[in-house]
Amino acid sequence: MELYIVLAIMAFMIIGFVLNKWPFGLTAMTCCVLLVVTGVYTVPEAFSGLSNQNTVLIAGMFVLSAAFGKTSLLGRIQDKMVALKGKNGLVLLVAIYAVIILFACFLPTTAEMTMMLMFLVALGSSGDITPSRMTIPILAMISIWGQKIPLGMGATIYASTNVFYEGMVTDGNQLLGVMDMFKMSVVPCAILTLYCLFAYKLMPNDAFDSSKLKAQKKEKAELSGFHEKVIYTVFALVMISLFFSARLGPLMYAVPALGVLVLAYTKAMSVKEIVGALTQDAIWMAAGVLVMANALGASGAGEVIGNMILKILGGNPSGIFVLFVFAIVTIIMTTFMSNAATKNVLVPIAASTCLAAGWDPRGAVLIVVFCSNVAIAFPSGSPACGIAYAAGGYKIPQTLKFTAPFIIIAVISVVISANLFFPVI
Repeated sequence: MELYIVLAIMAFMIIGFVLNKWPFGLTAMTCCVLLVVTGVYTVPEAFSGLSNQNTVLIAGMFVLSAAFGKTSLLGRIQDKMVALKGKNGLVLLVAIYAVIILFACFLPTTAEMTMMLMFLVALGSSGDITPSRMTIPILAMISIWGQKIPLGMGATIYASTNVFYEGMVTDGNQLLGVMDMFKMSVVPCAILTLYCLFAYKLMPNDAFDSSKLKAQKKEKAELSGFHEKVIYTVFALVMISLFFSARLGPLMYAVPALGVLVLAYTKAMSVKEIVGALTQDAIWMAAGVLVMANALGASGAGEVIGNMILKILGGNPSGIFVLFVFAIVTIIMTTFMSNAATKNVLVPIAASTCLAAGWDPRGAVLIVVFCSNVAIAFPSGSPACGIAYAAGGYKIPQTLKFTAPFIIIAVISVVISANLFFPVI
């Protein structure tokens, strides 16, 4: 009976993520409550995700990233970019893309897309590099580089992904490490960056509707020089600590929390700001799905789901075929539903499928996370896609010359890379 209850609660979670009518954290916490009400878990077991070391790490990093966003560094970089608008050609493109890669470590994709569009408008519509030509390539760059470098929130992507399936594995080596996402993504991202450097000319050079970007800018209080130095120092030390996780052991998960305390006691961040960052929906979601992953593993429900997928894939599929299937399914799903919902639904399924067959799940899991961000052919691909397509006023046939090859290159390159570093079989 427990098996069927867990499967039913899992179905509710998937439906909730797909419908996206409620915050993901609310859906995940509802599942925790249902596990208690149905007698599958005790209260301490059902809410153990809130005290899990990965949740503690993610929560601390959310606060530190929010603190970093208060500094003047990002604004100074944006001002430098505006100063480059007199330059043309490759120098300007390289500068734009370098800034995108840096911002992708600290900003959500939607916020970064809006910021970069503001810069494009400042460039003007004369010359070869224009807002109309560059909007979709910039969207592509933001999509591939978001949380790929182990810096800022990118340093916790491994932890936020592990929570989806760590309760199913018996071998800790099948969980992701700090550098795994970067290791798999660096070559595909480099190839796609080269594509964006030259393929932008495939985009139409038409008029650009900047009226949609006239949102009022929020004024933010300036930090003192002392507080900026405190934030930079704390952020740097926490980032360094993540690379010494083997030596620090479990202490590494508490280092971001220690950094948050320093920010609080030095008043670099107010208690209200810290509480706001600590109560983000993503933290509640991480805690909830971690418990669901444990329930799937303990009840055998994960194995049942995995065996069902294996039957669909065929009796003895090759590892690279499995990776291609999950890459293509992810691209299709995230075109019509949110990136986060696609990842939330498919990561546990990918892990269950591999574990049921006795395979290493890391490659398939990383494929899902990577491909959930590269479906840029339609405005429905993500909120950032919606902003880009609305601002550019594009028709789909106009952009397919750029986006279709981009997606094909992304799928092929990331599958080859995943199969090289994390072969399924």
